[in-house]
Amino acid sequence: MSNKLSSVIYQYRHYKADQVLTHTQLNETIAYFEDQDRLTRMALYGVGIAHGLQPGLDESSETTQLLVSQGVGITTDGDLILLHQALSESQPKEKDIGVQQLAFTHFREFEDENARYSPYFFPDDNQMPLWELCQDTDENAQPLDSLADWQDKILLAYLECYPKPQDICGDINCDNQGEEQVARLRILMMDEEEVEHLISHDPLFLRKREINDSISALTPLQLLKVVHQESNTSSRLQVDRLYRDAILDGNTISDLQSGIQTILSGFEFVFEDKAFIDALRGDLNALLDSIFDFEQEASYQYNQYRYLLAKDLVGTYNELIAALEGFDSWPNPDISAFPKHLLLGKVGDASYRHAFFPSPSLGSGTDLGELIPSLLKKIYYLLVSFGISGGEGLRIIPNGNSSASSRFPSIPFFYQNSAGISTHWRWKGTPLSYWYDMGSNPLLMDFKGLDSYWIGGHLGADAEQAYQSLKSMVKQFGLEFKVYHFDLSSADGQLKKFLQSHPSCTSMGGVAKSGTYILLSEDNQVFGDLSLAYRVVDEVSQSAHSHIKVAACSYPWISTLKYLNNLSRSLKGSRRNSGVQPEDYRLVIRDYEINGQPMISGPVTLSIPLENIYHRRMHAITESLNERFPKGLVFDYDESLKRFLIIRPFDDEFSISFSDTTLTINGPVYTYTQDGMEKSDQTFRLDAIRCDERQRYRESTYLQLQEEFAPVDKDDDYGVYKGKWREWYALIERLKTDERFTGVNNPPRIPKSYEDLPASLRRIIGPIRDQLNRSGITHQLYLTGDWVNGSWASIEMIKDYRNSTHTNDLVFRFLNLRAVLHEKEQATKAALFVVLANESDRTEIETLMASWTDKADIYIEGPQVGGRRRIIDGITEKLRL
Repeated sequence: MSNKLSSVIYQYRHYKADQVLTHTQLNETIAYFEDQDRLTRMALYGVGIAHGLQPGLDESSETTQLLVSQGVGITTDGDLILLHQALSESQPKEKDIGVQQLAFTHFREFEDENARYSPYFFPDDNQMPLWELCQDTDENAQPLDSLADWQDKILLAYLECYPKPQDICGDINCDNQGEEQVARLRILMMDEEEVEHLISHDPLFLRKREINDSISALTPLQLLKVVHQESNTSSRLQVDRLYRDAILDGNTISDLQSGIQTILSGFEFVFEDKAFIDALRGDLNALLDSIFDFEQEASYQYNQYRYLLAKDLVGTYNELIAALEGFDSWPNPDISAFPKHLLLGKVGDASYRHAFFPSPSLGSGTDLGELIPSLLKKIYYLLVSFGISGGEGLRIIPNGNSSASSRFPSIPFFYQNSAGISTHWRWKGTPLSYWYDMGSNPLLMDFKGLDSYWIGGHLGADAEQAYQSLKSMVKQFGLEFKVYHFDLSSADGQLKKFLQSHPSCTSMGGVAKSGTYILLSEDNQVFGDLSLAYRVVDEVSQSAHSHIKVAACSYPWISTLKYLNNLSRSLKGSRRNSGVQPEDYRLVIRDYEINGQPMISGPVTLSIPLENIYHRRMHAITESLNERFPKGLVFDYDESLKRFLIIRPFDDEFSISFSDTTLTINGPVYTYTQDGMEKSDQTFRLDAIRCDERQRYRESTYLQLQEEFAPVDKDDDYGVYKGKWREWYALIERLKTDERFTGVNNPPRIPKSYEDLPASLRRIIGPIRDQLNRSGITHQLYLTGDWVNGSWASIEMIKDYRNSTHTNDLVFRFLNLRAVLHEKEQATKAALFVVLANESDRTEIETLMASWTDKADIYIEGPQVGGRRRIIDGITEKLRL
């Protein structure tokens, strides 16, 4: 039997009127359209079992039935296979495809005498054993139970195709002119060893099996989680080994190494760039060892960023596995794979079953065929580009995981910029590189989809300067995160306390949008960073406040006002004749401690623009000190005394040293303490210090009194309504933002105009307002009460409430609580104030409004006379109509 697509006709004839046709001409035309039909199915749709054709058992009756469900399949010869059964004997050639399934209880041996499906059924010119499922009325039918191990045999759908021999007839008046082409669908059974011979000619099945075997050997990887605690984050070496152990203990790198080698071997047919694959296969072990071959007692190795590299490698590797699992690209299937049969498998086992192999025009194979090599190349470039360097200057780069910006995700600083990593960092995307020129600073742009920031260029830098630069950039560019700095060489234990309160600190090479960034240093040298997914709010607990004695001590400043004046005025007048003209006043804080606790881990330099000094003199300096040290001493300047002020708790001790380096780096060091002032370790002046006790109204003290002693939830009903009033006001606030009271066509809870009121209320107020306007009496009309403070209930709300069964709905809860607290179940009545311009009009207005008092509460108020305070003047929540 020859396959239809083994030779394809690409032309046919165009016939003329009354032309006598030969059999060759007719057959060419038919063959052309048939070939096109078959090629469309095979090349544009795909081959294999699209759905159904599933074997099963029905054991509900005495005789077990073997079932095959309806479905659709396409062979590699372009045959469309559906289940069908014969119609009546009067229509022997017509079939019914409207069947849900075929059921069989019998079989018979099958001899492929007519089609001789070779080499598939004939491994060595002899047909392999085959059994056909049939009905009990068919010739030679035998019960299935009489066939040994019939439930373990593999089923296949076989389209038996052959030309039927012609009957003898004359040259004319013969119904059988033309050779009949038979295509009979048979459901066959065969043994597993014979199936193996069948699939030895089936490159599609063999490749699918190879893919499945390779994927089954791959499992997604995950790094061990690093949890920072006060006991494991006390030094930078301890932090370094914490990340090293997380990488080593999880055995992730060795699993990654073996997994990539499996992919390179098992999916070689996917990769067109053979040179790259050979290079990766040869270099992979050396690349991984160069980065992750840790020395047990090594000094600090920036393992925090090796961990982030491992995280990127694992994420890319897992994405690669997912892409391989979804790979279904089967272009130009071999037409000899299964030209006239489809393997259906056996009951409960799909090991020997044809999958559907979609054409690239339908499947995702084209994209995945490009994605898979790109992911492998990304792994390679992650390894070769990884590198920690410093001194490039602080960088903050916007980043996002969404596709809202074509430039996200961007590349973190621990990868060296290269064409390779830029190309494959994001598939089919143009990433925003970490490196940028100041002229193209991305922080100046407003990016949609931004959810985090990469931060780099800080490693090895002066910690205090890096911290100040970060805070300055956050303020300058309006960034949405907060910055902390902890130096591990400090004995204050601030990082330990911070970790106790925030145990979810993690390393990400940056910080999430609206998160918290933690700069880590040792001996004032930056070695790493952590972050929190949320923004830490420094709330000073009001209950912790106490009414303490406060001392305000005044001292002479380290430089004279004349000196400051001359410095600042030099910007406006003559420039210096020698040296560089300064633009800033540079104040260095050498040491700073309170009660023995260091407030800085190294010298801190404040650069104050001379422009600020020119306009504000000493106040520009004290304000900069207070901004830099918001949790320390309070600095001020007394204009009347011309003295520098330091304000502290009365019994505290402190020491702070200043040096002016504006014009020279060798300026003297001045040290201020609670006992006096020294210059270069010598007493400056015996009368340098003057201290007074300060007393004033302290809001925090009285807030503490309110919190500790003010009555809470007390009422006149012995606690019956405890908590309900709080819930009532909370519901009012929540209703203000509920979707039923926001938007163009919905009435807001707080109306701004007459048109904002619900329709049911306007039907009441409208006629009242119209009648007042027609009266000609000068007046003002106001709506007050519940309708303007957001606690109203309209007729519309009550109707919805009565029809609702959703007891947790905001409106339901509001109206239910309203009935309890206010004993009201009807709509809120309008409270209207009619304010007259002339008291003489009161009687007429009272008469005019008498008929409306059952629909609204109407109050009439005269004009303001002298200093009399009107009721309407004391109502803050009102709407003029």
